[in-house]
Amino acid sequence: MKTSMKTINKLNRILFSVFFCVFFFFSSCKINRAGKVADLNKIDRLATSSEWAVISSPYAAFRASSSLGADVLAHGRQGDVCEVRGKKLEKNNNKVILWYHFDEGWLSEDDIYICTNIMQAEKASADMLK
Repeated sequence: MKTSMKTINKLNRILFSVFFCVFFFFSSCKINRAGKVADLNKIDRLATSSEWAVISSPYAAFRASSSLGADVLAHGRQGDVCEVRGKKLEKNNNKVILWYHFDEGWLSEDDIYICTNIMQAEKASADMLK
């Protein structure tokens, strides 16, 4: 009689454990018909279709053309982020200089750090200004 009582208690515990597991398994599964909405604004910031530049010099002069002798149109400071509009190679005293065109004018490669997207450029700018 004692053996059968122990067996019944064991079966009751097993049955309770199985019921408990099944209950929590099904109670955690819910149908979410609303779905999630993707924020596409963040994806646009990862686009690699255009390059971005961060001014690395403490002071940079945007030139009217891709030459050190060209007129200064505007000024930039270290950490400023600009979108690259074009590039041009110029030969000056047997030295080849890569110039980048921006809305404000031209800067040489010596004054900037090039990034593949705006998020990378903003991170580089923040790191420079620390």
